[in-house]
Amino acid sequence: MKTYRIVSQLHTLILLAIIAALPSVSYGDMASAETARVCLIGLGDSLTHGTMDGTNNILNTKNAYLQKIAESLSSVLPLQFSQPFYGFHEQRLRPLMVPTNLGIDGSDVFSLEGIEYYKRVGAEKSYVTGAYLCNSQKPWEFQDDYDKVMYPLNLVSGKPLSQLDASLTLLSSQAIENSTGLAFVFVWIGNNDSSLAALGTGGANPSFIPLPLDAISMEISPALRTFLETGRSQGLISFEPYTPEAILRNLTEVDDFANQFNHVLFRLNSENVMPENQTAIFVMTLPYYSAVGYLFDSDDIEFYLQQINPEYRVPQTFKRVVESGQIITDALKGDRVSLFTFASMYALMISGYSIDQVNAVLEKDGIQQDGLVMSEAEQQTIMSRIDSFNQAIQSAADQYDNVFLIDVGRYLNAALSGEIAVEIAGKTISRKWSRGSAFSLDGVHPAYTGQALISNYVLERINGLYDIQAPLFNLEEILASDFYVDRDGDGWVPGPCYPNSGLTELLFMFTDPNDQDPSIKAVLPSNFWERMSRILLKELIGQPSLASLGQIPAH
Repeated sequence: MKTYRIVSQLHTLILLAIIAALPSVSYGDMASAETARVCLIGLGDSLTHGTMDGTNNILNTKNAYLQKIAESLSSVLPLQFSQPFYGFHEQRLRPLMVPTNLGIDGSDVFSLEGIEYYKRVGAEKSYVTGAYLCNSQKPWEFQDDYDKVMYPLNLVSGKPLSQLDASLTLLSSQAIENSTGLAFVFVWIGNNDSSLAALGTGGANPSFIPLPLDAISMEISPALRTFLETGRSQGLISFEPYTPEAILRNLTEVDDFANQFNHVLFRLNSENVMPENQTAIFVMTLPYYSAVGYLFDSDDIEFYLQQINPEYRVPQTFKRVVESGQIITDALKGDRVSLFTFASMYALMISGYSIDQVNAVLEKDGIQQDGLVMSEAEQQTIMSRIDSFNQAIQSAADQYDNVFLIDVGRYLNAALSGEIAVEIAGKTISRKWSRGSAFSLDGVHPAYTGQALISNYVLERINGLYDIQAPLFNLEEILASDFYVDRDGDGWVPGPCYPNSGLTELLFMFTDPNDQDPSIKAVLPSNFWERMSRILLKELIGQPSLASLGQIPAH
């Protein structure tokens, strides 16, 4: 700790210069307080950071919901808000600027406080880890997103910081320097307490990967095949993320979630030296992770694979939602496969494999390959757990006068399921991967229009609470310039144009070269399997729990 306290006074001066004075104002006076400045702080995961296409950069973050909220509020209130923008190679731009958006990719309710939740890594109990703390003393020493997002707040506080610690540091600095300031703290956390179960990827001991290894083993590189087969034989990798046991293992226990969420709000209030009536905490509920575009139902799979072979049908064991003899698309029912599984099936068919060979990914000898297929029952398990998380969020919020619930989860569930019809400029927005025009290419993070939809919902709640007139965004204008809108109806989107690498490079292979002509669809490169192998091998070796497998030579 001593080395943290022996820091350049320059860093402290920078912080104090950026956090300016906020004049005194009460909540009831906000609408008329023209000189009041409000510090907007964001706590959360990739949604709060602004991730799209599995990557972070300034273009994505500038189109994300929290940035939109800040833009709107700043038109009616003097606002203090700063983003830890990344460049297109995920380097932190302007690292000496103190951030107030502290959202970090992959965070759950435990890592918000620097804690690794025991179940998801196969440990006996949860523990504090430096992997979830900002602890670099120099910008050129950044090791991960925790360093890149929160620096230099750790220098100001004189110790390594979790997200929650960093928010309290901001609030304390503001209170000391600006004793009459105001703060809005947005807390949208808990999505990643079900994400691994829903996405089928991540974790440790084993790490889950939703790839049909046996089906694609002859196409991938020898190095990747050896890596994956060795990982499976050593129990470090599992290709069966969608079993009842795996689903339950990767979901946070309800009591654990409730206790931790309560602890987060307790610390935000008890350790915040600002007066309670000068800090408003907005907690946001969670949508069903199992209803995102990343998860493909029977209709999705057939829509795309029939573009290659019109005779393609999913096997009978793959549960559809059928009413009166018609296939019904229901975001909350039916079986699902991951985007990775779908991409493998699509590439196999492009590569000349037969329908039976492609469908072997989904069934074998007439029996469903349960490990790669999320059953309807497993989806219901995830949804039920998220319902319990939301009840815990509501209960925790009810304990404080300065904590306000924004039930965005219920709103998004209604929109994704079609219960609420979201139609913009004659286009219906849905949960469907690219053809639904709601998600970015990773199928998890909302695209520009989806982000603005979230922003408008939150702004309406804030406007109602404080009787201010923060403007809503014109969704038609955003849709018109959204790279993730399928304009020709062929199921593919053009996507944005920026340098890409890693999983983003893989996603960008599934884009539309001409979104004005439905006859022109995504065309996989001739070296697709080679490129996919290189990308996945690099990504997997980069995971600490699998790094040892990278030393194994290919055969």
